[in-house]
Amino acid sequence: MRYSVVIEEDKLDGGYIAYVPNLRGCYTQADTLDELKKNIIEAIELSEEDDSYSNPIFGIWELEVNKNAATTSY
Repeated sequence: MRYSVVIEEDKLDGGYIAYVPNLRGCYTQADTLDELKKNIIEAIELSEEDDSYSNPIFGIWELEVNKNAATTSY
């Protein structure tokens, strides 16, 4: 099965964080991208064992928030 994986740089502790938005609770972290890839594959395999954790993605928004404005545009 194919999954979208979000990868973020961990600016506080260093390294990287990855998670799969449509697999609830499926996330990991690592110091290198190679290690992160291995870790997220393992996390996906563990999440796939329990179908109750599947959470289909409804949509993705890209928001621009202006702290000084009364409304938010999207």
